Amino acid sequence: MDNERGRSDAYSVWGTIELCPPVPVTKLWSLTDQDAFRDNLNTARPGAADPQPTAAGPEAAWLFVPDDDSGTDDQGRPRAIKYLRVSDRGVARAEVDSRLRGVAAAVGANHTFHGHLTYEGWIGDDGEIRLNNGTLNPEWHDTTLRYW
Repeated sequence: MDNERGRSDAYSVWGTIELCPPVPVTKLWSLTDQDAFRDNLNTARPGAADPQPTAAGPEAAWLFVPDDDSGTDDQGRPRAIKYLRVSDRGVARAEVDSRLRGVAAAVGANHTFHGHLTYEGWIGDDGEIRLNNGTLNPEWHDTTLRYW
């Protein structure tokens, strides 16, 4: 569905954001159980530290990647998360904003974000999405060349 400016509300979003320092997985549990999301944020298995979105496979469009240096608890669950890896096609901007605000709120102000997500809309709407330390709202930066 197109919005009033002729641009689509659906985007393809992909990329990796590193969480520095790694975040204790207990701070992120509330994000993995939210019914409001089309797909829950999932956690990769320990040892899946490759932060590239293509390594996530089809099982998860939004994936927390464990910090292998932090190890696992007595039940084999990761103790900390190092990356948020995204490879999502046809997602609404409001849903992207909601998920990223949730991550920023759960992580807290004592962490920084390295990297960005790339987005592409249906009608030449391309750019980057960044999270900044201490802010909840993601910043969408349009990188589309304009010829007017």
